[in-house]
Amino acid sequence: MRIPVFRHGTISVLTRRIGWAWLFLAAISGRLLALTPSSPEVKEAIDRGVQFLASDGANDERFGAKALVGLVLLTHGEPHDHPKIVDAAAKIHAGLTERDPAKFNTSSWDVYSTGLAIIFLCDHDPAANREDIECLLKYLRWRQKPHGGWGYLERETGDTSMTQYGVLSSWTASHAGFNVPQESIEAVATWLMKTQDPSGGFGYQGTIAKGNALEKQSEIRPSMTAAGSGSLFICASFLDLIEQTEKRKDLPTALKEIKSKEAIKKEKERIKTRIDLRQIRETQSRAKDWMEANYKMPPAEWPHYYLYALERCMSFRELFEHKAEKEPQWYDDGAEWLMKTQGKEGSWNGQCGAVPDTAFGVLFLMRSTKKKIEKALSFGEGTMIGGRGIPKDTSEIEVRGGHIVARPLLGPAEKLLAALEKPDGRDFDRSVELLQALPSDKVEDLTAKYGDKIRMLVNSNAMGARLAAVQALGKTRNLDNVETLIYALTDPSPQVVQAADQALLRIRRAPGTSAISDSFSEEDRRLLIEKWKAWYQTIRPGAEEQ
Repeated sequence: MRIPVFRHGTISVLTRRIGWAWLFLAAISGRLLALTPSSPEVKEAIDRGVQFLASDGANDERFGAKALVGLVLLTHGEPHDHPKIVDAAAKIHAGLTERDPAKFNTSSWDVYSTGLAIIFLCDHDPAANREDIECLLKYLRWRQKPHGGWGYLERETGDTSMTQYGVLSSWTASHAGFNVPQESIEAVATWLMKTQDPSGGFGYQGTIAKGNALEKQSEIRPSMTAAGSGSLFICASFLDLIEQTEKRKDLPTALKEIKSKEAIKKEKERIKTRIDLRQIRETQSRAKDWMEANYKMPPAEWPHYYLYALERCMSFRELFEHKAEKEPQWYDDGAEWLMKTQGKEGSWNGQCGAVPDTAFGVLFLMRSTKKKIEKALSFGEGTMIGGRGIPKDTSEIEVRGGHIVARPLLGPAEKLLAALEKPDGRDFDRSVELLQALPSDKVEDLTAKYGDKIRMLVNSNAMGARLAAVQALGKTRNLDNVETLIYALTDPSPQVVQAADQALLRIRRAPGTSAISDSFSEEDRRLLIEKWKAWYQTIRPGAEEQ
């Protein structure tokens, strides 16, 4: 992708041509700083876009447009009883006059509107909206074509543009606890791989390759390639084909996994997908090359729609490749263009109309897909006391003294711990909440019997499970947990590191002391680990060096 004059590799050329004095002036003026969602000017553009969508001027009665407005407001953190959010949910519910997919009003319920409605309702309240979500999912399956793609009813071909919303809504619903058939995702993943152009791009109406050689596609555009590539990344995530990061070898004894014969047997019996990860990698590699060769901002057609697809594609690519740029160039370019073209009332108005285009622009600026992925792989929805998420099933919470707390454990402890080992499971969020909410005496009882299992969670792939385990271990004041907590100080999540530090302070009987700042450096981390190792060896001189 192109690099503007003041960024990265061009800086050395720039300094040779015009000298450091001018470069210094450029730096203090702010142009050397990449734009991010937290940049003041970006936040202002987001707020102006949200204000427009919340106003009476944002009037679009299409179900998809209503869902987009609700989705933006929820992502921005507006309360669930915001009039526009309530209106969106009510209008979607009122539009479901038929529960039989074959009797749906297909002109009103196209694939775009159906997918966006599912996404919005899942983000809004999956429990309260369960019947509507299940009805829409059933219709979405009915609209999926035999080859796996989604498209117009009157055409046999699959439509890459529509398909992206079928895939994204399926992934969102699955993470909200709804059943999405694996064969549906396998079918669309196969369709996507067979409708890629030999150049690596994706076209509008997919022509399916008959053999191993790719078929020439038509209407290949950046928006379609972002849609196709992004959808395939989502399929890989759904099918558990995103490779885990390499297991660390420097684990303390407490975290070294010993699998039982029963666990090994269950792993072998687990149904594997028929999709070949190698083929996905090859498809994505070609798409990446095409995007880099054809990148421009803005594209000639459907720019706002494209930006939302691009942000989604790049967010899932980060997950797939285990590599996230702190200040990605594509975001900087898109944000700069959006800020230059935003209307006085806060809207953007292109080929999709003011409401959808403004929603797409704001969702891009907020890095909405990245936020959604982080929620799906850690906590879940809402905020509880202490920053924890409100369980999706509100029957499992109650208010005591003005505070939201989780009810006691439902079912045996084995069930809770087993759920924490499955981040993609429907009970994961609730189990995280329950473990975090347990009082110290209950945690003591739990760790007395299941301490090894809880310590193993500190090496989980899910940040939510790691954080909950660290917080639980800190409530025990058990010196046997110190080695595990020192190991947790090496965690990639600053939140887990700070929780481990606080847990160690609690064990040392100095809770509340702030030992490491929010913006700690790697040197700060190293010194903190050395400090805790030295302390531990004073009370257990025979402790192993980690």
